[in-house]
Amino acid sequence: MPVSELVSTIPDWQTVKPDEQRPECLFVQLRRGAFVFPWFRFVYASGESAKIVIVFATHQLTVTGRGLGALLTAIAGQRLVRLIEPSESEASLGVRMPGAVKQDGPMIDSIAVKDLSEKQ
Repeated sequence: MPVSELVSTIPDWQTVKPDEQRPECLFVQLRRGAFVFPWFRFVYASGESAKIVIVFATHQLTVTGRGLGALLTAIAGQRLVRLIEPSESEASLGVRMPGAVKQDGPMIDSIAVKDLSEKQ
């Protein structure tokens, strides 16, 4: 999907425009690695402003931050294309590169991915 088709004013996640086709998958960019989850494997999401849990058939994502209500709305409409976990420095200082601008709005602090098929 070309970047020109993405719309988001929040640097930690990207969504498609409301009039565009829903994305087929969610790309999760972590500090050390990445995952791609097909939306047809989406089970549910729940949460509040500081923590959201997103469950796919085989994995659970836990997103922490602030102002995450807009993220939950994007998930509900399956308009979310990408989640981006900021570096540890960005998260602790509340800034995002480039330009190291202090963020006042919604932001992600961390994303944890748990494999549900692994035995506890």
